[in-house]
Amino acid sequence: MMVAVLTAGFTTSCETVFSGEEGEVMATIDFSRGGPSPDTIVVRAPDTIGVRQSFPVTIRTYSGCLLEDGRTQIDVRGLRAEVTPFMRTIPGRNCADFLRVKDRVVHTRFTSRGVGTVTVFGLNDIAYPSFGSNSRADTIQVERTVVVR
Repeated sequence: MMVAVLTAGFTTSCETVFSGEEGEVMATIDFSRGGPSPDTIVVRAPDTIGVRQSFPVTIRTYSGCLLEDGRTQIDVRGLRAEVTPFMRTIPGRNCADFLRVKDRVVHTRFTSRGVGTVTVFGLNDIAYPSFGSNSRADTIQVERTVVVR
């Protein structure tokens, strides 16, 4: 697992940012702040797998100190897998304002042979649930193909 932390040198209170309710937001999978970049979008899956064989999908996520890993929704239909990682808020604590970079690994499988597609959905900027609509964060999707033998 890869985790990197970049600090900005000041502290913020989560109490002033969040209403105290734990919220959930789609995870940020691109943090290039100027358009999709192969340097910041990391979604990895094997090129070839066996039918009914569980395989890893690695997704790089970006978050601030006020978010932590949440659930990951995986929906497999035939040879299509849709993966959506989420983050959840951490209310009620003070923390330095920094960028967390973390690789999240989930497992899925296909039950028939052919060419499978793994589509990962995420945001292109960090969004906090209690801020409502974050005009800078758009939903993006990244696809990888997998040969299922």
